[in-house]
Amino acid sequence: MRQLTNDIAIDLARGREDIEFFAFRWLGIQGNPGQVAWWKACSERDATGYRPRYITTVVSAGNRAGKTLAMAVVCLHHALYKLGLSNPQAGDPESYRKWLDTPYEWYHVGIQQETAELVFREIETILSSSHPAQRGRGCAMIKELGKVVDTQKKYRGEYAWVKFNPIVGGASIHFRTTQDRAKALLGKDMNGVSFDEAAFEPHLVMIYQEVLNLRRLSTGGPLHFIGTPSEGINDYAELWERGNPENPAKDEKFISFRLSTRDNIGYGLTQDNFDDVVRQQAEYLIPQNIDGFFIEARDAFFWSQSILASYKVLEDDLKPTKNHRYVQGVDPGISHDATWAITIDITERGKLRGVRVRKRGGKQSISAVVNMVREGHLLYSQDGAFCTTIVDSTGLGGRLFQQEFSMIRPLRGFDFGGTKSKKVELLNDLKAVIDKGQIEFPMGGPWDELKRQLLIYKLDDKKLEQDAVMALAIAVRHALRNPEKGLENPTFTYYGASD
Repeated sequence: MRQLTNDIAIDLARGREDIEFFAFRWLGIQGNPGQVAWWKACSERDATGYRPRYITTVVSAGNRAGKTLAMAVVCLHHALYKLGLSNPQAGDPESYRKWLDTPYEWYHVGIQQETAELVFREIETILSSSHPAQRGRGCAMIKELGKVVDTQKKYRGEYAWVKFNPIVGGASIHFRTTQDRAKALLGKDMNGVSFDEAAFEPHLVMIYQEVLNLRRLSTGGPLHFIGTPSEGINDYAELWERGNPENPAKDEKFISFRLSTRDNIGYGLTQDNFDDVVRQQAEYLIPQNIDGFFIEARDAFFWSQSILASYKVLEDDLKPTKNHRYVQGVDPGISHDATWAITIDITERGKLRGVRVRKRGGKQSISAVVNMVREGHLLYSQDGAFCTTIVDSTGLGGRLFQQEFSMIRPLRGFDFGGTKSKKVELLNDLKAVIDKGQIEFPMGGPWDELKRQLLIYKLDDKKLEQDAVMALAIAVRHALRNPEKGLENPTFTYYGASD
């Protein structure tokens, strides 16, 4: 490393707090407005001065919006300054030595190894002063500091690797794939993770929850997602919604952005090229492919805006209310499918309300499923409340469960097997109730998984998980096909109930 002048030292220090300045001063990159907004959120610290304010960011980007370059800058900035480590104390050489010697491992992942290494190629090009976005400015990090970072070595002789010189902290940036459900990443401690083209990962929720999220448990490091959305409201859209600034239930440590291709005009794109290409783009795809919006799949059964509008900031697991009527819809599973039990308050037909949801996944015992359903039924059949349980009895498994539930009263079965029209009628009833705003659900927990299933539901796709949708549908059907208000103190005769 070359001798530092006072001006260089001041600019290096400023680059830690100001990532836009870092990108321009040290990498020769002038970020576009969308990139800069995301960079600032990635680098912002909380009251400690070193921990990230947001531990998860999600970016939905248009095509050619500069997302790969933006991610390369984020990786380099975090690694050079070892963001997330406690800051060394001024005037204390020992604390500086400790900071320098502390390992810092950043992992950038993609849906394929080639995808992950797109960011590696960006970093190589930036450091060699040959990136088009530098516009001849070059990379001051290398010119003024010397070769403080190496991209030529392979980690374990196999993987692309960016390794900083120990004199500037010795941080590493690794490049890996999420193939095979990211099993190769298990057991690693990560100071931070960045995930490119996350919208196209078919096992995104599982990889996020069971692998990547826990890899930063000991470090408190960030996880940054970026990707161009695909048609349909999918898992990535649901992940983005968790950080949506307009979401009243937004996690305060979670933030989402849209990175529009329009922001890159004058930076990586020309106006003429943009206009020529967009003119030949299918109009309905422009909000998605240019502006990063999640659009409705053409074969989606439910309308996404109605589903999202039905979710409110409400109390979950409400206690039963006297004189209220409830229905518990159950879609039982035993070997592979999950069992869902969804209870809704149906006292007012025009204002149905989800009050309780339970799910059992994996291989289940019959007794465990029966106990879960019976518990929900008994809970809403006390203190003057009344509950009916409806079981999806389609197929042999469903009829078996209905027999096991025989101690529950009142109990109804619903079998839509054998005819597609009966299932479509059931789902159309649910769709009408949602579209009319006649039902609402609490945000969070298993209710959000129900939302995900509703958003991705397609009538002819049997591979989709749909157990929660069917449990809700049979509950709503019961609400619509029974009197809104029961008789008070009915007198039963040979012909039924009368006033």
